[in-house]
Amino acid sequence: MTGLQIMEGDARDVAAIMPVMDAAFDPAFGEAWTAGQCLSLLTVPGSTLVLAEVGPKVVGFALTRWILDEEELLMIGVHPEHQRQRIAHNLLSFILRRAREHNRTRIFLEVRSNNPASLFYKSFGFEYSGTRKGYYRGDNGVRYDATTMTLNL
Repeated sequence: MTGLQIMEGDARDVAAIMPVMDAAFDPAFGEAWTAGQCLSLLTVPGSTLVLAEVGPKVVGFALTRWILDEEELLMIGVHPEHQRQRIAHNLLSFILRRAREHNRTRIFLEVRSNNPASLFYKSFGFEYSGTRKGYYRGDNGVRYDATTMTLNL
């Protein structure tokens, strides 16, 4: 995508990611975070916000955290108006490149079991490594399993 920039952000950028958060995650599945949750995460050492911007507008983001030699991809979202333009691909590529530069040995994530995004992660080499029963709670109280996926670097 022309004009796409991927860069690290910080707590000052949380307000800019919230329109993406609200548009990208269906409330029926309970996956979106509040601004307060994002801000709280970013106070934890080892947590990172990665932004995808087109011009001055944030069109996608990712949140990660790392401890020792492992990194967890907590969330990746792209505004629906900008999906299918390789923005998520560029975000994840940035995260993997940075993880290798910092000598991480493994990245893991959880994705709702019936979420087609698991195929996206699989295309990067992530493999299924477990299931968490009832991990997500939808807006109507329905519980959804999460699939844990891992990539050894």
